[in-house]
Formats: sequence, structure tokens, C-alpha cells
Amino acid sequence: MLPLDHVLFLHINASAATPAAVVGVATWLSQSLPMSMAGAFILALLGGGRLVQRELLATLAGLLLAAAVAYLIRRHWPEPRPAQLGLGIQWIAHGMRSGFPSMHATLAFALAQGLLTGQAIRDSRLGRCVIAAAWLAAMAIGWSRVCLGVHLPGDLLGGAIVGIASASAVAALAGRVSGRGRSSSYWSRPVRP
Repeated sequence: MLPLDHVLFLHINASAATPAAVVGVATWLSQSLPMSMAGAFILALLGGGRLVQRELLATLAGLLLAAAVAYLIRRHWPEPRPAQLGLGIQWIAHGMRSGFPSMHATLAFALAQGLLTGQAIRDSRLGRCVIAAAWLAAMAIGWSRVCLGVHLPGDLLGGAIVGIASASAVAALAGRVSGRGRSSSYWSRPVRP
């Protein structure tokens, strides 16, 4: 990893002098917020209108693609986590699987980008608030992973790139197959909001 990555890590990673409240917030952001986001996503998928459901299904496909790409990168090009390098303090129990790219960051940024690509979601005031909240949550989750000592900043950057690229690729494919394309698939059926 780059020396800058280590320097940034040491500036963000909580030290023994860090207030317990900061570590507590980081732990909540890292462990509870992703589960809350998953629950909200499922509720929106079950309760949204047909057009929103289609966009959320495309977002889900982007999440699955992002997870698969991140898994393949981790499996074939493993990178050590900070604790394996003797850097900083690890505040939560965590295995020593490859740290690059961060799966938390991959999925959080894939979700935020997937929501952003949904026209029906962007068209409502609530949808725009949800999109903004998803981007803030993705950044907060990323910060928490470094603060807690389980990832280097480069792991988060890699996860953000994989997540955003995967969600964007699925959205582009869904757009081509939808009414703008020539396909007669599910995506091109007329929708009643």
C-alpha cells in the first residue's frame, strides 16, 4: 500500500485518547447502520410503486454485481488489513480476510449510486432526501471502518469505485433494455405509477 494510505489511516484511526463516544458512534455506523439501510431498502421495495420497484430491483442488481466484483478482487489479489501490518488500533473484532476493497464501502456506495440513477426516485422530494442520506451514510460507513481500524483509506476508495461502477453499469444496461431500447423484456413494459 502507499505510504499516504498509512498516514491517512493513522490520522483517522481512533487512538487511546479518542473519546469513547466517537468509538461508539463509529461502531454503530459500521455495524448497525448497514442493517438499518438494508431493512429500509426491503420495505421500500415491498411498498413502492411499480416504477420505483423496478428502479430498486436495478439497484439490487447493482449491489449483487458490486459484491461479486469485490469478492473476486479480494480472492485473487488479497491485501492485508491494518492490524496485519501492525498499524493503529483495531476497535472491533474482525477476521483477517483481505481488506481490499472494503465490502462495506462497496455495498454502501453501490446503493447510493443505484438510487441516484433511478429517475422516479430522483423525481420526488422524498427520493432526493433518501439519495442524499444514502450518500452521507456511505461516507459515514467508510469513515467508521477506518476509525475502527479494520480498513485502510485505500480499501474504501477501492470499494467506492467498485460500488459506483457496478451500479452505474447495471443502470446503463437497464436503461438500454427499458423503453429507450428495442428489447421486449420486463424493463420495457409500460408502467403505471
